Amino acid sequence: MIEALDLSRPVSLYIHIPFCQTKCGYCAFYSTVDHSAKEQFLATLNKHISVLNEEIKKPYKSIFIGGGNPGIIGFDELLKIAENACKYGKPEEFSIEINPEHVSNEIEKLIPYVNRISVGIQSFDDNALKTIGRNARRRDNINALNILSSLKDKYKLQINGDLICCIPGHSKEKTLEDIETLSSFNVDHISLYSLTFEEGTKLTQSVKPLDEGEEREILIAAWDKLDELGYEQYEISNFAQKGCRCIHNQVYWNLGQYIGLGPSAESSVGYKKVISLREKDSVEEYIKTPSFDAYKLSKEELEEEYLLTHLRLKDGINKEDYFDRFSQSFDDVYNSFIENLEEGLYTNDEKCFKLTREGFLVENQVILTLAMAI
Repeated sequence: MIEALDLSRPVSLYIHIPFCQTKCGYCAFYSTVDHSAKEQFLATLNKHISVLNEEIKKPYKSIFIGGGNPGIIGFDELLKIAENACKYGKPEEFSIEINPEHVSNEIEKLIPYVNRISVGIQSFDDNALKTIGRNARRRDNINALNILSSLKDKYKLQINGDLICCIPGHSKEKTLEDIETLSSFNVDHISLYSLTFEEGTKLTQSVKPLDEGEEREILIAAWDKLDELGYEQYEISNFAQKGCRCIHNQVYWNLGQYIGLGPSAESSVGYKKVISLREKDSVEEYIKTPSFDAYKLSKEELEEEYLLTHLRLKDGINKEDYFDRFSQSFDDVYNSFIENLEEGLYTNDEKCFKLTREGFLVENQVILTLAMAI
């Protein structure tokens, strides 16, 4: 199925459920509100998982079911997918994304397999939720968190809540209220994203983004609040209580191997030689030919990807790991370009190069500077 897959290394699995009730105004990912092919899609997906299982023949390191909105297919169908994906054993972490309006006590059916649930709260302010085109409202968010909190107490279940900040009309104070409200449910992990304006989305037609100064002020205040509440910033947009970092997302950021199944899902396999794979871009095409388009990354492209992912991490670039992957010294390649960066944006010692919090705020500029070395 995938010739470049290195079975001596761990493999993670991402499963894309593309169905939504409505399309959120800010979302640029592939999804569809047409559910007419849902049964055919699920049959194809489960066949695809079964084929992959027989190639891997060992437990996945992590599994993540995302979307779209996975909850829309129902918990019985999600249970079938989970059972299938765990044929050779359970992963260290099995996460599923759920929109608040689809959280119910039925989610307990998934507990034999799923040990982490990520709920898309985004905000507790109804006006902000309307601005970004969410279906859920504050009452739905509170209800979902109450249900998940009761399951967390009953089982060894980790809960992540997604929040969006820098929404036009949503003040710094409102953002801090969102963080405090979410943390009051004792969630283990918070993902805090600054609202992005992607070309072609409804959002770009209806509102204007905040200016950089206001966005910076909100982010700094939000990061301070999360730190105060005991959430460690281990990646630009991700914050965890001790021992609760997301295993699956760390696979992405560390350029580990992962297979993505479902329309538009992406994969990355190999280590020193990496093949990028992408599924078909529509449900119909996926059902017709569930196969990958493969692309081998050049050494330069792999280095760029390495910078893009590792500099998002608090731990930054481990120079020994860099040498192992690229057979060259990080210092020899980059130090002359690092000298062009402002002081205070990074730390650079014999073991690692990493960005400070100030560096996180201008990460794109840092990467553009360092990419000149490639």
